[in-house]
Amino acid sequence: MPAFLEVWLPLAACTLIALFYKSLVDRGSVGPILTLLALELGSLLLWALYWMVLYPAYLTPFRHLPTPPKRSWLRGNRTKLLPDNPWVEVREVMETLPNNGLIRFYEAFSREVLVITSIDAIKEMNSVKPYDFGHPKQVKYMLGRITSSNFNFLSEHGHKMFRKHLRPAFTVQHTRKLVPAVWDKAQEMIQLMERESRNTPDSPVDLRDYIRRVMWDTSGLAMFGHDFQTLGHPEGGIRDRFALLLSEFSGPAWVRLIMYFVDLRPLLTLLSPLAMKTSLGRALTYVRGAVGSVVADNEQKYKSAGKQDLNITSVSVASGIFPHNELIDNGMLFLTAGPNSTGTAIEWALYELSKRPEMQERLRAEVRACLDVADKADDIGQKLASLPYLNAICSEVIRCYPFVPLSPKVTEKDTTLLGVPVPKDTALAVPVEALNRDPKLWGPDADVFNPDRWMGGDNALNGGAPNNFAMLSFGAGPNICIGQNQARAFLACVVAAVVRRFDMQLANAETAGRLRVAPFKKSEEGPMAWLKIVGL
Repeated sequence: MPAFLEVWLPLAACTLIALFYKSLVDRGSVGPILTLLALELGSLLLWALYWMVLYPAYLTPFRHLPTPPKRSWLRGNRTKLLPDNPWVEVREVMETLPNNGLIRFYEAFSREVLVITSIDAIKEMNSVKPYDFGHPKQVKYMLGRITSSNFNFLSEHGHKMFRKHLRPAFTVQHTRKLVPAVWDKAQEMIQLMERESRNTPDSPVDLRDYIRRVMWDTSGLAMFGHDFQTLGHPEGGIRDRFALLLSEFSGPAWVRLIMYFVDLRPLLTLLSPLAMKTSLGRALTYVRGAVGSVVADNEQKYKSAGKQDLNITSVSVASGIFPHNELIDNGMLFLTAGPNSTGTAIEWALYELSKRPEMQERLRAEVRACLDVADKADDIGQKLASLPYLNAICSEVIRCYPFVPLSPKVTEKDTTLLGVPVPKDTALAVPVEALNRDPKLWGPDADVFNPDRWMGGDNALNGGAPNNFAMLSFGAGPNICIGQNQARAFLACVVAAVVRRFDMQLANAETAGRLRVAPFKKSEEGPMAWLKIVGL
């Protein structure tokens, strides 16, 4: 039924344009147009009556499912039309409303969403029927907005081809070959942080700024074999363009709300020439041009030498599957989404460690016992992977701070879930954070940041949870995030480098954990820390 608005809005717009034109040239002939406009407004009121009153109460196929009480026609089951952090209220509903794995939940303007609350439903979605559930148009809008890409891999056929031919670049073995370059970059970052700490001892260090810069550089190396050198150039150039893209990652909340009912992408495409003249558009053009240049270099290098390098683009070129524009699309995706999500995880890791001196000291002792300061050996990736407490901290950060705490999905076809028929185009929500912190899965300390839950025996793999579907920060099944190995390795590498050299104390302890108003679990201002340089 939301498709009604996609037909109604253009018709109403045409009627208003015709009314305006007639009022200028021949006011006596506006009667039929006014009648048509009245009919259109009447149809909108009838639709609103159906959608907000009749359908939720009597006509929905999910009326037998448990539903939170006190639904508002305007806000649904929310307390605000545009909630600051939408996953918080969903978790409260999950914990208080008895259910068998599915909850009927209403968003703004009575938009119906099925909330998935059980591991059995998660297994069915991700392993049994992974291509029955896809990405909603809001996700495609957000990705396209900051990458100017079409993302053919979001279709079932494109996704299978994408994963098949790029998987070799994301294996554990391949990722470990990239870690020495990441370690070198982390050491460069440490030197800059050390210099700043010594030069301005009365000012805390902005950890977020350094994390962003090191992630852009390491992502450039991993994706293209190219160093963007944003660490050495903190102002201007591509660094500022990257920062603008990340700051605009999710887009305006009101646009995402409208797109629940009307697909604005055709209109946005039509207006794209104007959008390209904005600061965001100019930044996007600049970054995409830089990406296109390094992609072309990789293509030329492969054609002339026939040799595949370690970076992801080189693997993509060698596959012979991806045309030039798709190579750029893939590069834009990994260069914006990857550093944003992994960089945010590093921020949360340093935030938690900065609050816990004993945890820092324990981790520092483990890292120093394994790694020498001048260690640049090819096996450094293997050494980092062998550190149990480091990897336990990384796993706990990923569990407690999923980048997308409430993952939206939509059915691509008529299907079933837990035996319940689910029609095509039904909206669903996977409450990732709520399941990651569910006491039934993680024990009574599920809300506590406790890396020790990942220590010892099988716990190193599952944190003591009953199965691998209990933590969904990377998704699960065939659609699990293809970059999870790289995210874990880069997270471990940067955290180990920082803790090895600095004792950290939060300078903004009261505000560093304050969440940004966004669909992502991201701090508003990031951690600021006093750094004490410790011995080699």
